[in-house]
Amino acid sequence: MADPRDEFIRKVVAGKTFADLGGLWGTVNEKISVAHQAGATRLTMIDRITPAEEDWRLFDERRRQLGVPEVECISKDILALADTPPYPQYDVVNCGGVFYHIPDPMRLLTTLRKITREYLVLTSIVTQTKVKSAAGTLDVPEGSALFVPALRGRELEIVKSYWQRFVGEGAIGLTLETQTWKEDNYVPWWWLPTVETLKAMATTAGFELLEGSPFWDGNAYTQLLRTKK
Repeated sequence: MADPRDEFIRKVVAGKTFADLGGLWGTVNEKISVAHQAGATRLTMIDRITPAEEDWRLFDERRRQLGVPEVECISKDILALADTPPYPQYDVVNCGGVFYHIPDPMRLLTTLRKITREYLVLTSIVTQTKVKSAAGTLDVPEGSALFVPALRGRELEIVKSYWQRFVGEGAIGLTLETQTWKEDNYVPWWWLPTVETLKAMATTAGFELLEGSPFWDGNAYTQLLRTKK
């Protein structure tokens, strides 16, 4: 199946600089190779994983196998990287698998606005407005988000049961219990926004929504955004 994220990147990246934020997880989820094939002029991978970890080596192996040229690799927390100018800027930025892991997602979005000159492809896990599972049904208002650390009792059981069908115990803090709800911990799933909330947060942070597309059975949503002038 076509990946809407790849389609969005291909539409805007030719002749432009490109950064992939948080693309190391699972290695094959990176979008550097997509941007290269679509004609990006300079490629950068940004991830808070330390240089000594295996993920960077696996990414470099994949890059070579796919015939992708040298990539600038930045091992740093994006919030710290863009905290003090001069911070790097890129024509096109891809951010997937990060938003719902950040305790303060609005801070992430304003950070992305700082480093994005033209286009942002933003992807996040989202919640359905009607979450149905073996534990029952939970109605979620369109203009809201589920804050995972606050889920209790029946609400938690419904949401947990729903996501177990898709990720097993892979949703740390939701389908796998964690005690480490700390401000600098980006491992747990902190937030499950609705699609409308995700859109509104992006536009509030200074982006214009050009296109959007659900995928993964409606459990994820990706947006092609342009920076507001």
